[in-house]
Amino acid sequence: MIDDPSVFLYIGVIALAAGFVHSAIGFGFGMVAVTLLPLFVEVRQSHVVISTASVPVLMMAAWAYRDGADWSALWRALVGAAVGMPLGLLAFEWVSPDWLIRGTGLAILLMVAISIRNRRRAKSEIPARAGSSWIAGALGGFLAGAVTIAGPPVAAYALSQPWEQSRFKAFLNQFLCAVASYKVAGLAVRGFIDQETLVQSAALAPMAIVGIQVGAMFSRRLSTRRFQTFVAIALVAVAIYFVVRGARE
Repeated sequence: MIDDPSVFLYIGVIALAAGFVHSAIGFGFGMVAVTLLPLFVEVRQSHVVISTASVPVLMMAAWAYRDGADWSALWRALVGAAVGMPLGLLAFEWVSPDWLIRGTGLAILLMVAISIRNRRRAKSEIPARAGSSWIAGALGGFLAGAVTIAGPPVAAYALSQPWEQSRFKAFLNQFLCAVASYKVAGLAVRGFIDQETLVQSAALAPMAIVGIQVGAMFSRRLSTRRFQTFVAIALVAVAIYFVVRGARE
């Protein structure tokens, strides 16, 4: 158990920031939490805590954005995630974290570049392939298992679709909620979830939900075009950070 009570204060602040970012751009809870929580909680433990706490957080977010989901794209993405996550869990055990993080950044940059190309073709009335939700889901599932970050590949796919902000967030949050539940079930079966994990998750989840509410109010002020630009900038920034930084020592 944690001996220093101030750590719970730090966990709460991180959760608030992660929830705000997630709600504002439709994803990012795992990215923010994975980046900051290891400053105060052991790295492997922090991944388990984030995965466990993300289930109620993402359930709340999925309910908030329950209208307007693209069910056809969603089920294909979930099938892909079901295939990709076991491979990601194996990679977590066998592949260097540094290579996983840097590879994640390169994959995000590639998917953003493809989404921008597709949008330019659409504007010029040149037929363009919309991208594969199955592949995006498989990559998201793989990353969820390997580095606890499932959102960017699926967000890049959703960015390439002609969706309004509400539809974008509905698709993404429903996907992330299902993937988080899937991963936590796997962690529980493997014996990673214990009393310490549940206590730390209980400190993380409520403040994250508050952050989601604040982020939702902020995002309502953005037009669809500004929202898409904001998401693209956030994805590129995260990708560059991953490529440059690699795994935390």
